[in-house]
Amino acid sequence: MINLPIDELRQEDDFERNPVGTYWTPPIPVSIHELSPAVRAAISMAIGTGLEMGQFELHLSHAFDMETCAPMGTLVVASGEARDRACGVYSVSEVSAEEPMWFAFEQDIDLAFKVLYDRVRERGYLA
Repeated sequence: MINLPIDELRQEDDFERNPVGTYWTPPIPVSIHELSPAVRAAISMAIGTGLEMGQFELHLSHAFDMETCAPMGTLVVASGEARDRACGVYSVSEVSAEEPMWFAFEQDIDLAFKVLYDRVRERGYLA
């Protein structure tokens, strides 16, 4: 969806668009304790505990269907500046999380969410 400045007039075709697919909210930093138990367990098992966990930053985003605005799940990325890999987890509910996915991390959290979304979509979890 295009965001137009408030002083710019809308065009007729702006109202006729029917967006389809999935969008996600801007990633926000979170602590491990703010994640659902299922996501926390998946991230902890993939990364490890103790000192290793402290070397990662966690970011969370919620996914929604563009057509209906229905919630589709949660995306979580664990990344570390000193590392060239990130771990991502997709979860549909508080009690379930898909298997963590590792991928290259290029020090850009927005790009990391795009990579995670592409992986989740390839596996058929999201449209």
